[in-house]
Amino acid sequence: MLVVPAYAKVNLALEVTGRRPDGWHDIVSVIAAIDWHDLVGVRILCDRTRDEQALARPRADLRLSGPFAEGVPNGADNLAVRAATLLLDLAGPPAARLRLEIALVKQVPAAAGLGGGSADAAAVLRAGSALLAAHGVRISDADLVTAAATLGSDVPAVLAGGVLLATGRGERLAPLAMPTLHLAVAVAGASATAAAYAALNDDERHETGRAARLAADLAREPAAPQRFDPALLGSALEPAACRAAPGLADSLARLRALTPEHPWHLTGSGGAAFALAGTPQQAQRLAATAQSAGFPARACRTVPARLGPLPTKGTTT
Repeated sequence: MLVVPAYAKVNLALEVTGRRPDGWHDIVSVIAAIDWHDLVGVRILCDRTRDEQALARPRADLRLSGPFAEGVPNGADNLAVRAATLLLDLAGPPAARLRLEIALVKQVPAAAGLGGGSADAAAVLRAGSALLAAHGVRISDADLVTAAATLGSDVPAVLAGGVLLATGRGERLAPLAMPTLHLAVAVAGASATAAAYAALNDDERHETGRAARLAADLAREPAAPQRFDPALLGSALEPAACRAAPGLADSLARLRALTPEHPWHLTGSGGAAFALAGTPQQAQRLAATAQSAGFPARACRTVPARLGPLPTKGTTT
């Protein structure tokens, strides 16, 4: 079994610039992969016969565990399972007898705006395609990116990794080269992405340019995040997310009151928030303060883009 980390993300800045006729929203966002991650194991199984029993089996099996597994879909609705099924469909007839077994250890809280489910799907795409290639079934990078976009707006970004400027509905990505950022991440509550977007008011869908300005600031002074204008950080979805999730506003206020000198900013649709730190030690102190008040929290750092093929040595089928 090939086991890989599924890195979560934070939206350092998120603007919602409009709503499309198809119901999707256009955004401008600075997205950063962080080292808080799930573990995703993928194994290829082969049905040697083409009998009816083999054909009736699901193309992907999921074993779910971990401290944040409760409430996560454990069947066909799980994004990791959907990614596995889509991957095998992309592989076509050469993969007709193949199934994917997925072991998912949930270590990232769900419904927190951290993209955990999207990261799981991206990890399945990467690991599954590497295993298929070892079996002589190759899927192009372009097809993987297209598959990622069909699974969800965050999946292309977490598939690419690193720090990115995302536009469109999140599928148009431009990498931002910068050193490691340190931050604390705390979960103030649960929030549903669809509900947050549905609660947006018309006057909350507009571009102010702050995400683009943050990207420029990060490129100019990446080693000094404490100097960034706090007004550039955070999510334009916060008011809508608080309307859609009762209690989230109070939880965020309580979190922010713990460290008034270090502001916390909502990521994505919430309910996680982040505080930028100048050093790993400062990130640890901020996370510990949040934990002492009952918030799931940890010190994090950004991780670079994941480039190149995955190793498959030692995997089993």
